[in-house]
Parts: sequence; C-alpha cells; structure tokens
Amino acid sequence: MLSARYVILTCMPTRSTQDSPDPLGVERQRLVEAEAEYRRARSEDYVARVIRDAAIVEAHRAGMSSSEISALIGDIGQPNVVRARRRAMTRGLATPGDLLSPADAVRASGLTPAELIAAVRDGRLHPVDIGGGASAFRPEDVNALRATAP
Repeated sequence: MLSARYVILTCMPTRSTQDSPDPLGVERQRLVEAEAEYRRARSEDYVARVIRDAAIVEAHRAGMSSSEISALIGDIGQPNVVRARRRAMTRGLATPGDLLSPADAVRASGLTPAELIAAVRDGRLHPVDIGGGASAFRPEDVNALRATAP
C-alpha cells in the first residue's frame, strides 16, 4: 500500500510590497514568509517557530483579523492564531535583558525571516541557549550579521 504524501506550496509575490499602497502589504509578506520557513523547519526548530509566532502578533497589531491571518498561513484556525499570539507574548517576557529574542533579532538585523533563519541554519549566526529549550541572540552577533548582509 502506498502512503499519501502532501506538498504544501506557498506563493509569494516577486515584487516588494514595501512600495505597495496597501498598508498591510509588508505585514502580509512577512507573515507568509515566516509561515513558509516554519513549515520548512523541523518541528523542534525553536527559532523558526518564534519568528512565525511574532509575525502573527505583528500582523494582528497592524490590524489583520485572526481569520485573515489563518487564511494566509494555511487555515490553521482562529484558536491556533490566538494560541500563537499568547506564546509569542509569553516568550518575549522570558528573554534575558542583554539578549535578543529571535523576533527581536529579525527586526534588529533588517533581514527577512527567511534570511535570518537561513543564517542560523548556515552557522553564520549562533543562538544562545537560555534554558527550557529557548534560544536568544547576542546583539553584537546580530549587528555583525547585518554588516555582512548583502
């Protein structure tokens, strides 16, 4: 008997939404990109999960509804969107003051979620274990990555 295999494709516009007249365009693009990286990641990939959850929070704060967020990232359901928002808020409180959370590292680096996750996977940026399976980044490492980014 053959087992079923599924492929999930996420289509993203090739042009930048930075210049889009849609005020939520950038948040939509970041959310879709973070979700694509999250799905590509191993289930224990903490950095990708945190970045995806933070993108959900930022999209919600920008004015997107839970149902729109759910539809953009693969119909995960509104209750799961709410859970992701709660996880992101709790994690933000757990990061020591002298370190950056993965979501803060995305913002500080100026990179996209996919670029930062790729830097971690390629070994160009090393997370610091802060206990409990959580990771954070040294600000100087993030700044050095920003300086070498294309």
